[in-house]
Amino acid sequence: MKELLYYFEIFEDQEKTEILNELLSSLGIDFCIKTEADKNISVFTFYAPTLEEAKNKLDTVLGAIKDWQPIGINMKSGKIQSLKKEDWTETWKKFFKIQHISKKTVIKASWLNYTPKPGEVVVEIDPGMSFGTGSHETTQYCLKILENYSGGKQLSLLDAGCGSGILSIAAYKLGYSPIFAFDYDEESVVASKENFKRNRINNNRINLCRADISEYSPDKSFDFVVANIISSVLHSNRDNLISWIKKGGCLVLAGTLKTEFDALKEHFMNSGQLIEVNHYTEKEWTGAVFKKN
Repeated sequence: MKELLYYFEIFEDQEKTEILNELLSSLGIDFCIKTEADKNISVFTFYAPTLEEAKNKLDTVLGAIKDWQPIGINMKSGKIQSLKKEDWTETWKKFFKIQHISKKTVIKASWLNYTPKPGEVVVEIDPGMSFGTGSHETTQYCLKILENYSGGKQLSLLDAGCGSGILSIAAYKLGYSPIFAFDYDEESVVASKENFKRNRINNNRINLCRADISEYSPDKSFDFVVANIISSVLHSNRDNLISWIKKGGCLVLAGTLKTEFDALKEHFMNSGQLIEVNHYTEKEWTGAVFKKN
């Protein structure tokens, strides 16, 4: 039998697409969006490698929708369905385009052709089930920060919650070394390994493993720690994140809704070990760079 993927769809009025994107992203569950203009609806599709995981995701989303009903969110959900993995791949190829993130950094899907300009860093990806495509505002913020701090002395980096490996690959091509990366999701680790190969990065150049952020224990500290993770996880793992930074090093926090940022910033500043050196808001998201005293 062909390998199957499982999915379910959530439907909402098209004018609520942007706010729903932000609300659903805050759950830390990957999804894709498409619009059906003739019906004035947006379709949010959630994928999972197993039926059990699909059921768990659906329960999480339906629970959140109940909480959002007072602000006018009344999404309708479809049943869990299955499809062949190769059918999913072909369907979603048409949604990925070449992205010029900044002056130097370009993200391209593996099936697209692109000739880089002199000095450009091209990250080639196939997102797989981790859906890391570089299109989200928080990922783009992290990429810009990595580019801005590169070019001087060689900096070590930890990519906490690496997804499809975009930040690790970009860091490698921008000259960071050594690079460590981890994610709690096995699909993300598999996607990262495949994308490292796609970018001709040897296995020993990026130290990658599967781990939970609360249990990860590297044998070194880093000049840069990048954590593009939802704010609740950042909040509860503050001490771990800070402990992984060298004195004088930087912590990049992303994945935070702007309405949550002030509380998160206060929590990290209360450690007495950090000063804020940069923050930036794009749409509903805020990212920040903190330096360790």
